[in-house]
Amino acid sequence: MTHEEKRRILEELGIPGDSAEFYLGLESDIWAILPVFRLLKPLNDDLIFYQGEYKRLIERYREEGRLVERMPEEARLIESGASPEDIEKLAYSLTLQAYEMLLYRMDDRGGAESPADDDTKEAYEKCGYWKLVEMSQDGKPTGRYLNTVHGYLPFSLL
Repeated sequence: MTHEEKRRILEELGIPGDSAEFYLGLESDIWAILPVFRLLKPLNDDLIFYQGEYKRLIERYREEGRLVERMPEEARLIESGASPEDIEKLAYSLTLQAYEMLLYRMDDRGGAESPADDDTKEAYEKCGYWKLVEMSQDGKPTGRYLNTVHGYLPFSLL
């Protein structure tokens, strides 16, 4: 695949042109940039839902009289004085934080802290670690890693 083809695909995924060029400059025999953004695209799409669609969904259920049935937590928040806009902002913020924490952990070779017990700690330290790898169309690893998958969401900030 040529550099221009990769750039076009990144732009179609929602990465601005200058950012696409920057990230393609990081790609190497070791790092796979395009698969990073392909992995993140569905998550980014979910975030976009919390920028207008979620509020509209709350308002639609409210107008239909089904808010309590369909979204009881949101109904209680509105009853307590929260606006659909505030609920949407909170949902967006919490979703982004959850994605970032998970993606950061997926990149963290160290994983969780070792247990305090010496015997358990020794066994724990023998555990391997993980890396996200690009797979070819035949399902075999290409040998290139998906590096630093956190910090890229939302695409609109790139």
